[in-house]
Amino acid sequence: MARKKSYYLLLWFFLFLMCFKMFMSATTTDSINASHPMRDGSTLVSEGGNFELGFFTPGNSDKRYLGIWYKKIPVQTVVWVANRNAPLVSSSVASLRVTDLSVLELVNGTGGVVWAANSSGSVRNPVAKLLDSGNLVIKNEDENDDFTPASFLWQSFDHPCDIQLPGMKLGKDVSTGLDRYLTSWTSSDDPSPGSYTYRLDYRGYPQPVLMKSRVEQYRNGPWNGVGFSGNPNLKPNPIFAFHFVMNAKEIYYTYELLNKSVLSHRLLNPYGTMQRLVWSEYAQGWVMYLTAQSDNCDTYALCGKFGSCNIADSPECSCLKGFEPKSPNDWNAGDWSDGCMRKTALSCNKGDGFLKYTNVKLPDTQYSWYNTSMTLAECKAKCMLNCSCVAYATLDVRAGGSGCLIWIDILIDLKIYAQNGQDLFVRVDASELEKGKTRTWILACSVILGASLLVGSVILYWKRRFSRKGKVRGAYNSDELELPLFDISVIAQATNNFSNCNKLGEGGFGPVYKGKLEDGQEIAVKRLSKESRQGHEEFKNEVICIAKLQHRNLVKLLGCCIGAEESMLIYEYMSNKSLDLFIFDDMRSESLGWNVRYQIIKGIARGILYLHQDSRLRIVHRDLKASNILLDAEMNPKISDFGMARSFDGNDCEAKTCRVVGTYGYMSPEYAIDGLFSLKSDVFSFGVLVLEIVSGKRNRGFTHPDHWHNLLGHAWRLFKEGRSLELVDITTGSSCNASQILRAIHIALLCVQQSPDERPGMPSVVVMLDSDGDLPQPNEPGFYTGRDLGEQYSVSSKSESYCSNFMSVTIVSGR
Repeated sequence: MARKKSYYLLLWFFLFLMCFKMFMSATTTDSINASHPMRDGSTLVSEGGNFELGFFTPGNSDKRYLGIWYKKIPVQTVVWVANRNAPLVSSSVASLRVTDLSVLELVNGTGGVVWAANSSGSVRNPVAKLLDSGNLVIKNEDENDDFTPASFLWQSFDHPCDIQLPGMKLGKDVSTGLDRYLTSWTSSDDPSPGSYTYRLDYRGYPQPVLMKSRVEQYRNGPWNGVGFSGNPNLKPNPIFAFHFVMNAKEIYYTYELLNKSVLSHRLLNPYGTMQRLVWSEYAQGWVMYLTAQSDNCDTYALCGKFGSCNIADSPECSCLKGFEPKSPNDWNAGDWSDGCMRKTALSCNKGDGFLKYTNVKLPDTQYSWYNTSMTLAECKAKCMLNCSCVAYATLDVRAGGSGCLIWIDILIDLKIYAQNGQDLFVRVDASELEKGKTRTWILACSVILGASLLVGSVILYWKRRFSRKGKVRGAYNSDELELPLFDISVIAQATNNFSNCNKLGEGGFGPVYKGKLEDGQEIAVKRLSKESRQGHEEFKNEVICIAKLQHRNLVKLLGCCIGAEESMLIYEYMSNKSLDLFIFDDMRSESLGWNVRYQIIKGIARGILYLHQDSRLRIVHRDLKASNILLDAEMNPKISDFGMARSFDGNDCEAKTCRVVGTYGYMSPEYAIDGLFSLKSDVFSFGVLVLEIVSGKRNRGFTHPDHWHNLLGHAWRLFKEGRSLELVDITTGSSCNASQILRAIHIALLCVQQSPDERPGMPSVVVMLDSDGDLPQPNEPGFYTGRDLGEQYSVSSKSESYCSNFMSVTIVSGR
């Protein structure tokens, strides 16, 4: 028995030694030198504990890599990889060492060098350290307190992969020729260099360019002293500060985090999208803050030479003034790649002039010349002296502008914004200037004459009303409305005196009639009902909001009619009426194949993006639903009904209201319950819309024999079980694109997450719909646990009034 006990004691002691050895082999260290290499299983941790260097195997790969990742977050996010082109097999034993010649080497089990970092010099005691910035450096161990870049013999920040960390420079060291740029991973499982690169283009005035192989995909535009011309949304913010440096020694872009507790970086993903990601503790994942590419007009050279792109126009592309399509047939067919050519050749110094374009993304500067000290007047004179100069602009827009940027021979990749762009002066022949002056004179005369007649008519009209009835309820300022005023007799004639035969339907505002004006134009007339739950304030709000908005995916408001007892809005007529009449109807839904549905989804997304970001006002619609999406003859979606919309000023993005308005089934939880609305409220409604379009089922009123969830809950259950395709409307038939449908459902679930912070912004949604990139995993949707949305927030402190399941409601809460 004693012998048996001794045997077990020896066995336990042997196991203890093995475990201790394994534990010791997985320890961390603070530096690597010639006598202390780092072996696979050990890690090097930065002094502040933010980053860790070690060996890892990505995703489903069987390869082994040396990399750096964030230390303090649960999701392993690799920010740098050493041996991208030379992976280790998973069974090999590898180590990282620093040689006496200050070379950092990755060696395999047989001692073969797999990867090496050749330093710029040699010191007596070289050591490799990982800084808390995520920068791996080689320096002299004798200079422990010196961590300035000048002391580094080599640093990983000079050799970035797919991520730009704070403090990392993207650009060129002019003295050494070192060029730092990002290269995407091949896939999420393969860190080898992919097809996409993001770097500075030094031809002409430097600008960041995203390329696939050697073909330009996207430009940020040139730096204008405040930001990049092609990124008007890159503005001062509380998360990070950015800088562009250009001098005789260096040209680079960098940024720094203003709040050190925030984790954020820029990522070039495997699908060619440049993203800014921020870590969310609440979501326990990376949340997209913004993307470089925001819409289709960011596609490089979409409209060819001397063409301009405006996402608010349909089609997006048009020729600059004084130019015409080079290939008219292709142009009219939607192929704009050949661009435009001059109608009249330039006469050089014999009367050429310049037409001013405002709010533009400046053209490709690889065809440019620049001077940092010239004034704008000197720049114009310089351009006039060069017969090859086709345009000029201010180089630096700060403090009234300074510097000169000139384009030679070619203007390409020019984009028009609604606001926040720059001025560009395009050279044209004198004859085009005369045409412009003539048109301007005629237009000015017409406007003055028309305005005089309108003002006179309005004054006379109101004088008669006040003299007859005293103060009139609901009077409107025509200047404030900024819309043509239709006479009520004209509208009555167009609608056959508001005949029931012309009635298209009725909503919360009142009845809607089809009409035809004397010139043959078909119109839709929304007539404010005396019993309407939406009154004169909503009428006025809709006019003020939509009169200032122009986009192909927003319904066009033609004018209004204000009579003695009437308030009416006149819209363009949508021959296919509203989306709900198709997707919720068993017969009509058969005409909506998947391709049509997906184009409708993308069109709605572009319309919301315009409201949130690209319009003159930042608009929250607050009542996005299927019945407020109208369809034209080509089934293009157009967002309508802005009576409940609200605008934000400046950088505001959230507000609180005591009067909750919207439609059950589409309202976000934070809005329905707490009265908080933001851009993310519309994102939630969009997600509901996408699920309804895919499934052909309403969110509110949805029933299923197996559970009591609404449509959101049903979609969430199917997603978790890998059965999302069961959600698809069977009437889509054989037109289904499975991967596209799964992507649409995935994006919708991201949009309807409970927390607004977790939901993506519409710029991200548009990019996700137009690409095949990896998507983050969604969390549980809002209103997931309950059967009926109304039941979920019928709290005793609130008084509710509503008409039916599918009409807009108003909830007034005591606060």
